Amino acid sequence: MIFIFFKVYSQRYNIQLYNTDNGLPQNSVKDIIKDKYGFIWLTTENGIVRYDGINFLVYKNFPLNSQRFTYFYGSSEKDSIFTNGDYGNTILLHEKKTAIFKNNQSNQNFISYNHNDYLLYGSNYNYGASPDINYYMKLKKGMYYIKENSLLYRPYLAKKKENLAIKAFYKNIIRIFAIDESIFYLDFKNHQVNQIEKGKMVNNQNIPLLTDIKSKIFWSQINNQVFILNENTLYTCHNKNGQLKIGKLIEMNNDINKDNLCSIYYDEFYKKLYLGSSTEGLQIISFSEFMTSKNYESKSPSVFYSTLPYDNSSVITPVGEIYNRNGLVKKLHFKDVISFFMGYDENANIILRKEGDAIMYQKENFYTRSTSIPIKDFFLADFFFDETRYYALIVKPKKKGTKGYYGMLAVYKGKSFSSIDKKIIFSDEPTKFIRLDQNNILVGTIKGLYKVSLKTNKVYNLTLKKDISVRSIIQSRNGNFWITTIGKGFYLLKGNRLIKMPYDTNGNISSSHTILEDRNGFFWIPTNNGLYKTSETQLLKYADDHKSKVNYYRYSKDSGFNTNEFNGGGNTSGNQLKNGEFVLPSLNGLVFFDPLKVKNYYPQNIYIERALIDNRELYFKNTLYINQEADRTEVLIDVPYYANPDNVIIEAKLNDTPQKKWQLIGKDRKFYISNLGHGNYTFMVRMLVNDRGKYVYKKINIIIPPYFYQTLWFKVIAVSTLLLILNFLIRWRISFLKKKNYELEGIVNLRTKNLSDTVEKLEETKIQLHNEIEQQKKLIGTITHDITTPIKFIALTAKEVLENKDFDQHRAEKILTSIYKSSDQLYNFTMTLKEYADIYSHRSDTIESYSLYHLIEEKIILFNPIADNHNTAIINNTDPYLSTNISKNILAVILHNLLDNSVKYTKSGTITIHNTTENENTILWITDTGIGMDEQKIEYYTRLQDNIENEKLLLQKYGMGLHLVLQLLQMIESKIVFKKSAVQGTSFKLILKNKKNE
Repeated sequence: MIFIFFKVYSQRYNIQLYNTDNGLPQNSVKDIIKDKYGFIWLTTENGIVRYDGINFLVYKNFPLNSQRFTYFYGSSEKDSIFTNGDYGNTILLHEKKTAIFKNNQSNQNFISYNHNDYLLYGSNYNYGASPDINYYMKLKKGMYYIKENSLLYRPYLAKKKENLAIKAFYKNIIRIFAIDESIFYLDFKNHQVNQIEKGKMVNNQNIPLLTDIKSKIFWSQINNQVFILNENTLYTCHNKNGQLKIGKLIEMNNDINKDNLCSIYYDEFYKKLYLGSSTEGLQIISFSEFMTSKNYESKSPSVFYSTLPYDNSSVITPVGEIYNRNGLVKKLHFKDVISFFMGYDENANIILRKEGDAIMYQKENFYTRSTSIPIKDFFLADFFFDETRYYALIVKPKKKGTKGYYGMLAVYKGKSFSSIDKKIIFSDEPTKFIRLDQNNILVGTIKGLYKVSLKTNKVYNLTLKKDISVRSIIQSRNGNFWITTIGKGFYLLKGNRLIKMPYDTNGNISSSHTILEDRNGFFWIPTNNGLYKTSETQLLKYADDHKSKVNYYRYSKDSGFNTNEFNGGGNTSGNQLKNGEFVLPSLNGLVFFDPLKVKNYYPQNIYIERALIDNRELYFKNTLYINQEADRTEVLIDVPYYANPDNVIIEAKLNDTPQKKWQLIGKDRKFYISNLGHGNYTFMVRMLVNDRGKYVYKKINIIIPPYFYQTLWFKVIAVSTLLLILNFLIRWRISFLKKKNYELEGIVNLRTKNLSDTVEKLEETKIQLHNEIEQQKKLIGTITHDITTPIKFIALTAKEVLENKDFDQHRAEKILTSIYKSSDQLYNFTMTLKEYADIYSHRSDTIESYSLYHLIEEKIILFNPIADNHNTAIINNTDPYLSTNISKNILAVILHNLLDNSVKYTKSGTITIHNTTENENTILWITDTGIGMDEQKIEYYTRLQDNIENEKLLLQKYGMGLHLVLQLLQMIESKIVFKKSAVQGTSFKLILKNKKNE
């Protein structure tokens, strides 16, 4: 048979050691396994440990006499993993957590068969064998019973058994292991490895490594893995197409503690080797696709800046050292050069920089000889050439007393440094340049980015007021120009506009040295703190909308670097070799890697099943219940991930809270909740799972139950009760108010009526007063005008008397007569005014009933002497029982004036007074047989009565009497009708409006 070795990985690895100082409960790691969910499990002598790549979750408070556990057995695929503790107790690992499992027929550590006891054999972690102990193995199709000198196979579905006479033990160690459904028996006597299937020998192989007594076999049936440790080398053993294939995995140097190893697990996906020790805890060895190359024999620091590709797989440094991924290859001993510049000319000669000078090492002499370049008192910063000429960035110190440098873009006349065709001066130190197109060159300085026109020699500032220190300018295969800077990230040049790219979560991308582009369109960006990978496609999408997410994948020391700090500052900060490898300078070596072989590890599974509520751990499924009494809740997000934790991008949000926007979850993978009111909330988590920006989402419900007084039923009952009470109170109140309103309504109606009457009276009084005042104004104005004439006449007459003392009797009588008449007229006016004033001075709102008959009698008694003198009789035919409540003062004045007129103009006649009733009004007739009123006067007074407010008063012509009567009748809302008798005399019809007693 063929014995095959194959080299799986080179010997670049990283070691992590865990013990009781940094996460383990105890330093004896008995067994290691990975479950179907991606978690690593360890058994120790102080509990069981679950590892997710960052945190160790320890289970050790089982209600058992001991927390000591041994190896794992069962099935990872079926999510049924068992381990045994002391005294036959079994722990089940299921659905990412542990539970005590009581033994049954399918999961027994000890069984009995044919009167013999057998101990389960699923790993050779254990124990040295003993003649008194038998073992059994479980496979998918049958069971093997192992004794010291025999191997019995019993299938599950057939009765026929197979028995092999073999010595299963060698020096008290079981020399049998299983891979898949095959059993392999190590025959040390014949140096053979026998393959057994279904109880029969089917193959044998001569594999000295397995039968070497120096080899130690590590076998785990549940992991289906076999490892061979021979001296300092660890091998893997696989059964492929019926052949065992041995692969060298790692040379264990002094960095790896290989003493007392008792368990091994290799994670093929993450390229990680887990070594469990019985005394030293857990070692995790990470293999890397990155190789850091340096001169390990040199005592000087391995700090690198500019490099150039030398051949298909190596680079050359400014000092002439040639390196490939395995280390230093050759030294060419370039002397007295500066590490920040080197370049090839068109003949592959190497141009280097010295202090204030430049030299060239020629290829034709295998770079052993150098020639001087005619460049003095300044130094080269960058250089390129085209088909016709050289282009260089040249830097010079500023004048003495001034710090810093300035520079120029030098365009030479040909492919030589001997003659400069044109110079473009820059006030700041130039750092990098590249051809933009046929007519323009991009030049970066420590202050900005410029576009130089080769046709016009004009310089255009593309950064305007932004100060950026340009590190490098790169053109991608798509023709895009990218600019890296010191401290301000990197930019895309689009047209003449710079578009800044977003930072990574840690902000390390702010100091980007250069960009190398692989064949898949991914950018590799070395920084001062790690190497980053991202997609140009994502960057361009972000440049278009400033919203698209850009994902950066980070590689750090764990990936195989000696340091996280890469170097820039040289004219070339990275190289791409013809074999496809990239080479990056760092502070401690040159990093070689093939970008197409370096794997990106993204987490695939995310679990939200645990929470810490006030430091008490709680498991849940889909729904988390939190009491309102809880002060602090931490939702734990479990992600099995065994690469750089910086690349685990988890965001979470809690709907309907201040945390409703996506927020980044830290490396502790906890989401903190506090001070939430009762209600149902949706907790959303998303996790990045590939470099194309795909996310997986998880959702759980968080329910915070209300207190009893916050529940719907309580609110319904409380509201119902309140409504009932309110209804009762309202009904009682309505009844009370109805009663009160009924009482108040009577009072209000009464008062309203009184108020209405009062208002009506006031309104009437207002109108009446207004009319009276207007009439008074008119009356007084007329009287005042008319009274002026007699007074003036008396004055003039008196003056004439004084001036002319000689009068005859006739003249004297005439003057005295005039004075008499004027005085009498003045007297009458005055008396009328007095009567009018007396009426207002004695006017009262008090309504009293009195006898109209008696009032007339009083006036007759007053006028009888004058009537007797005129031989006139005054007859009172009014009803003696007639009473009225019309103002007595006013009615007395009216009667006085009317009787006065009748008596004055009736001689040898009669004056008759009688009454009638008409529409509740009292009609008082005064009829005389005097000379009577003429029609003109009747028409005047009638018209005046109908329009007393506007009609002009003719007091001097008609006297005051009837004018006063009309005014007074208006005050008592009464009227007078003048009627001339057919035979002789005048009749006055007084229509008196009776006021109702109230």
